[in-house]
Amino acid sequence: MDKPISIIILSNDDSLSLRDTLPKLLQQEYEPGYEIIVVRETRRGAVIDILKPLMETHSNLRSTYLPDKPQYVSDDEIKILLGVKAAKNNDIVMVPSTFSPETDTWLASLTENTTLDDDTPILFGDAHTIGQLGFFARRRHRKTVKKALKPWCKDKDIKRKTLMLGKDMRHEMSIAFRQKDYLDDMPLRDIISQHIRL
Repeated sequence: MDKPISIIILSNDDSLSLRDTLPKLLQQEYEPGYEIIVVRETRRGAVIDILKPLMETHSNLRSTYLPDKPQYVSDDEIKILLGVKAAKNNDIVMVPSTFSPETDTWLASLTENTTLDDDTPILFGDAHTIGQLGFFARRRHRKTVKKALKPWCKDKDIKRKTLMLGKDMRHEMSIAFRQKDYLDDMPLRDIISQHIRL
C-alpha cells in the first residue's frame, strides 16, 4: 500500500481491550502516516475515559459514535459506514478492538506485503474472529464469506483466491479495502459487513 492509511476499530464500548490496543497502534512507525478511528456504540461511557487523554496527545486518533439508526440496518453496518466516512485516507484497514500488534512496525510490514489496487481492491484476514470463534466455526465463517464473494469476483473478473491473505498474514488484520469502493459498490459493502459479522 505504502500510502497514508486509515485504521478503523469497531468498539463495543469495551474499554479494557482498547486500553491495551490503542497505545500499541499509536506507536506504529509508518512513514506515509496513518490515522485511527474508533467507532463507539454510545456517545458516553467508559471508552471516552480511555480515548480523551489519548486524543489530546495524538492528533491521528479520532472517534465517532453510533447514532439512532433504522431498525433494518445492523449496528456493524452503521459502524463501518461511520468509520469509512470519517476516514481521511482512501486505503482502510480494519482491526478488532482486541487486536494487539506485536511490534511498532506492524503497519509498515503489513503494507509492504499487501497492495490495494484495481486487481485487488479488498483483502480479507481474520483478526476479528481470533478468540471469538473456534477453529471450525472460523472455517465455516470463512467459507460463507467466500461463497458471498464468488459472484462479486466473477462480475469484476477478479480471482477470489488473491483476495484472501495467506496463513502467515491472515491474523494481521480483519479486512483492508478502499474507501471509494466501499462507498460506490453496494454488493461489496454487503460482503464486508458479512465478513465482520459473527
